[in-house]
Amino acid sequence: MIARGLALIAAGMLAAAGCAGETASSAPAPAPRPDISGTWHNPLGGGNRLRPAEGDVPLTPWGAEQMKAARPTSSADFRETTDPAVLYADPNGYPRIMMHPMKFKLVVTDDYVYQLFEYNQNWRQIAIGKTHAADEPLTWYGNAVGTWEGDALVVDSTGYKDVTWLDSRGVPHTDQLHLIERFRRDGDRLAVDVTVEDPGAFTKPWTAQLTFEPVDGSMIENIYTISDELRFRERFLGVKSPIPIRR
Repeated sequence: MIARGLALIAAGMLAAAGCAGETASSAPAPAPRPDISGTWHNPLGGGNRLRPAEGDVPLTPWGAEQMKAARPTSSADFRETTDPAVLYADPNGYPRIMMHPMKFKLVVTDDYVYQLFEYNQNWRQIAIGKTHAADEPLTWYGNAVGTWEGDALVVDSTGYKDVTWLDSRGVPHTDQLHLIERFRRDGDRLAVDVTVEDPGAFTKPWTAQLTFEPVDGSMIENIYTISDELRFRERFLGVKSPIPIRR
């Protein structure tokens, strides 16, 4: 009797284990994360601009005044430009750095997605599954958090310094700038939809799309130094350097 009872218990345990295995195997697998990693570049070279899909940038009176006063290097003598990236050697800021003709790399981890820019060794991190802190500092490249939604990485960013341009035309913004981006694959390309919201500079939110092509993953060292800035000022602005320039 004891032996028969033990056999029945063992059989019951095996059956339960089998049912558990069937339940686990029948559970739906998590959706695969879209692959946006790789090295990309702007196929338009220096000609890429942040433009709405329809119409023009919906500027407030303040925004229109700022853009009218802007003197990009593409249409002004270096001595007259107001481009902060040229005049002060400021970082390009975001999303302008995305439109630079040099490469950038997307590196995806479980906790962060990193954007590594070849130009001047700049980088930006996107915290996955996080929320914005109440005391975020203002930065050149903003404070970005992201979530995976279907075939896209959706990025919400705020906390931008108000001294950069959104692109090389001189599109302005204030420190109220709020960006929502959707990074997704479009065939072998990377499509990035950028929705721009800033009640100080724009009368309504607007969306532009940027498209990037895959390129070889190698990137060169590119660091802009004080000697580079002094050499630029000496050559283009006629300003004599107060200190020796490393050449």
